[in-house]
Amino acid sequence: MSFFDNSKIKRFVPGFQATIPFSEGIKRTIRWFEAEPGRIQIDPAKGDLVDRILGAYKSL
Repeated sequence: MSFFDNSKIKRFVPGFQATIPFSEGIKRTIRWFEAEPGRIQIDPAKGDLVDRILGAYKSL
């Protein structure tokens, strides 16, 4: 099972092809957030939700 599934975007953009590997894309995203600290907004409820989702995924 692939954790990163791009089938949804392919339904809306039929010719979509990822050109940047996830590992590079996430590094760029983190750098973008860190360049402007005001972009970072912490929502404890969303953090809890992500923790539950990851916990469920790990238990598969």
